[in-house]
Amino acid sequence: MILRVLGTCLWGVVLSLYSWAEPVAELEFSAVRVDGSVRDDEGLAAYLAPYREGVEAFAAEVIGYAAEPLSRSRPECGLSNLVADSLRVVGAKEFGAEVDLSVTNFGGLRRDLPQGELTMGLITELSPFENYLTYLEVDGAFVQELARQAAGGVAVSGIKVTLDSEGRVLEALVNGEPIDARRRYRVVTIDYLVATYGALFREEWILEKRVSKNLIQRDAIVLHLSALAERGVRIFDAGEGRVRVVE
Repeated sequence: MILRVLGTCLWGVVLSLYSWAEPVAELEFSAVRVDGSVRDDEGLAAYLAPYREGVEAFAAEVIGYAAEPLSRSRPECGLSNLVADSLRVVGAKEFGAEVDLSVTNFGGLRRDLPQGELTMGLITELSPFENYLTYLEVDGAFVQELARQAAGGVAVSGIKVTLDSEGRVLEALVNGEPIDARRRYRVVTIDYLVATYGALFREEWILEKRVSKNLIQRDAIVLHLSALAERGVRIFDAGEGRVRVVE
């Protein structure tokens, strides 16, 4: 029996195999609607209860607060800034180095967040992947390219970019200073981007690389949110002008 969920139904497929002289396979399909009409299996429920209690307790832990709903919107929003700031702040401690800027991808942010308490369950849904923090030292060409791609789906911290409607960079500042093509910059990102985003993370631009063995992006968000909550800081939805597109 092969089981697969499609919509609100659980489909079962029975495969019957025969010898070479007979039909090679016979398929039987059946559907079980997954709704309130299906009775609970008391034995299975009892078996799962200890695990469910642990998962529910983990998911319910409050780690921060949102002053208003946090929605994903490009080229920049409060949620993308929160995640990018988490990488920069927590990454600096993890790698024991000053960090000029951080970058992650919008595609890795998998849900919006509601107003009010932010729980471990919500943050796990926001950032469900096992993407490890990665420290890079790069040359100025990397930062120049990051500025050109800033409106296309990256979340950033430590850099402010203004582009025109055709994607040309009008201004790009790293911590208030113009990009220096000859300078070495310190960046925190995630290993997934380094491995897959070749248009930005080119080998010739990366001068040093270290990958954390302990912290993933979700951990960084949790640690940063917890620190903000201890100081009574609530998260707002509005961007800060880190990435602006002007006519």
